[in-house]
Amino acid sequence: MALSVLVVLISVGVFVASRRLAPLVRARQQAIAALCAQRGLVPVAESSDFAILGRIEPRWLSNCFSSPDHAVTIADFIRPAGKNTQFFSLLTFAVAGVNVPYVEVARRNLIAGPVMGGPPTLELESTEFDKRFIVKAKDRRSAVMLLDPGMMQLMLDCQEVSFDMVSDKVLAFINRHTEPKHQPAEPVEFEMLFRFLDGFIPRVPDLLRSEYPYVNGIQGVRD
Repeated sequence: MALSVLVVLISVGVFVASRRLAPLVRARQQAIAALCAQRGLVPVAESSDFAILGRIEPRWLSNCFSSPDHAVTIADFIRPAGKNTQFFSLLTFAVAGVNVPYVEVARRNLIAGPVMGGPPTLELESTEFDKRFIVKAKDRRSAVMLLDPGMMQLMLDCQEVSFDMVSDKVLAFINRHTEPKHQPAEPVEFEMLFRFLDGFIPRVPDLLRSEYPYVNGIQGVRD
């Protein structure tokens, strides 16, 4: 009898909580839609847009928006992780003309990113940057070229954004569990990710484009 009462009380509590959160969820959805519309993004995306994650269930994505050619895609991402659930906001885009071996740049407060595993960790010659980020790279030389002073400053300025890059594809992400508290109805994660996008492509060093060119889908590392 007591167990039945407890189950009923929990069910009622979940229902009440969901009813209270619903207006905030709708407000955030509307704000995201308006923000994405300003950039010409439409409410459509596919799990294949986030291929760097490997195989994912489409139901794990929400608030999905993409450019008509799918060159830029942004979404919220929820992934079951054992007894826990991981909450991310994701942005993927391409950088024309480069083919970079896998590199990950993650905030040190990030318990786990959306991409599992990864290559060895390396340190850069910036004490401030190394205090705040963990860098993993398959190829140290290309990672050092990518993370020049301008790119490191962008990462320092972009608050909670981390990213993975392989070939010409970038996956930027925010772990929504570790970010500072803010109003639930505000799409701050999407705003941060768009700020990162706006700063990242112009800061890709010319040396990286020269030394790691993308030629007919083949990595062309120069000697």
